[in-house]
Amino acid sequence: MPLDPLWKRALKAVVDIKEPPPPPPPEPIPQSAYDELDGALTIQQRRAQRQASVRPDPVSAPDEAQSPVDADGLVDFPALYAQAGVPSVPFSAEQAQDMLTHMPANVSEEARQQVINVTLAALGRSVGGTPEAIVADAARKQAALRAFRADRGNQLADLTTTAQARIAELERQIEASRAVIEQAKHQYQTLSDACEAEEARMDTVVDFFSSPAA
Repeated sequence: MPLDPLWKRALKAVVDIKEPPPPPPPEPIPQSAYDELDGALTIQQRRAQRQASVRPDPVSAPDEAQSPVDADGLVDFPALYAQAGVPSVPFSAEQAQDMLTHMPANVSEEARQQVINVTLAALGRSVGGTPEAIVADAARKQAALRAFRADRGNQLADLTTTAQARIAELERQIEASRAVIEQAKHQYQTLSDACEAEEARMDTVVDFFSSPAA
């Protein structure tokens, strides 16, 4: 603790107080150090500018790994098939399904087969809409769907495992924090009781010396 100037003068009158020598002035920084620093900053700025010039724009750059599923779980099937490498065909399984769906309900199965066969025969000559090509297209898309579901199922399993481990770690931290709180409460209660007891002891001294002399 520094001495009060008045006490310092009084003490100096009795004891010779040796003042500590003042610290030496700092050595001036040479101009070469400033030049070197400016050069390093210039090089760093140029490097950052080059990196920014070659970095793709995150907004306009195409996202090749874009998921065919939105946040609600709705699937963009054409995008899914494209990512799975399913080739496009002149007459797809979806078009065949649409043709079957729009046939009159009161038409017999035999008549439906005849209409489909005649239509496919005509398409087969023009766009290649044969039964074999349609079945192959549907089979490739079914395989893509099964693979996609399996992949997403594995991702879900990994996510669940990681999340559960994280939850367990957070619960452990929560319990540890609760234990710290309880320990702090116990410590406070102990010190509070001790302080109150010591304060009561000091009261006896205050009361004794504050009471008028007999």
